[in-house]
Amino acid sequence: MSGYVARVRHDDPPDGSAEFDLLVGSVAKRWSAVDPLLPRPSLPRLTTYPLLTVSDEEGRPVATGTMRYSWYQPGEVGRTWGMPDQHWLTPVVGGPDPEGALDSLLTSWRDQLEELPSGTGSESAALLSWPARDICGVRPLQRHGLQPFTVLAVRQRRRGVPPSLPPRDVTIRLADFHDLAAVVGLLMEEHRYGEHFGGVFIQPETAEQTRRVVARALSRPPSWIWLAERRGRPVGLVWVSPPERARWVAPLVSTGPAAYVGYGVVADEERGQGIGTALVDQAHQALDTHGVGATLLNYAVMNPLSGPFWSRMGYRPLWTTWEVRPALALR
Repeated sequence: MSGYVARVRHDDPPDGSAEFDLLVGSVAKRWSAVDPLLPRPSLPRLTTYPLLTVSDEEGRPVATGTMRYSWYQPGEVGRTWGMPDQHWLTPVVGGPDPEGALDSLLTSWRDQLEELPSGTGSESAALLSWPARDICGVRPLQRHGLQPFTVLAVRQRRRGVPPSLPPRDVTIRLADFHDLAAVVGLLMEEHRYGEHFGGVFIQPETAEQTRRVVARALSRPPSWIWLAERRGRPVGLVWVSPPERARWVAPLVSTGPAAYVGYGVVADEERGQGIGTALVDQAHQALDTHGVGATLLNYAVMNPLSGPFWSRMGYRPLWTTWEVRPALALR
């Protein structure tokens, strides 16, 4: 938008700069007003990634965005989750007109993507995460061609449905190493279902990679993987990473300690019978007993089952990841 000036920095913003402090302060004020579970924003510091800044007519910064690029080679685990070439922007947008500042930041990001020599072909994506309740960002994100793709949802301690028992002939227990094949089988079923929403791309290596990850989890008792069985046949699971195994989610929420639900799976023919609810209840009881303050999980916006189910379990959107494919489809 007119009146804003963008530049790319390859040096850190000045430590203690009053103008950048004002930017972060304005973002913190808006975030705390719209969602108390959002963390306090911080000004990004450069490592190997450039920083895009937007300033007003007086030269005061009103937005910054760290530009990060990830490329997953054939055979890497990342090829299963999203596009191989991923261009991320981590925005910090403030000032009196955050909608206009974000609009200018996205325009400048598009200009930077156009100048890249590679990595913006048909297997690329441009992505950013934006607070779900910070609705001032919705219109500029849409104008630039981005679409809401995944939700990071949060549950505070003791939120959700009342305790639930599984169906009479279903038992729930913690999985151990003897359950390796059963857990991998259920996760691969979940991966195949997730392919329908464009966030999972099963590779020839995916089953073996999944087996290695599951084997590692099952070798660390307790596994934090609850397995549901109907007369000895595996029919569902929920897999939780407790705070010591989910440190990456702690900066995304204002309260803690924070845990992460990596998977909640019920076999297709067993859905709608209360198995998922009973599994999650078991996990929640353990999390609440361990004093976990917030539990987070991701689901695809287009998944018709996940959003309604996790809402009933006490989760609500905290962050939304917006995406456009290919990256140069960003307007």
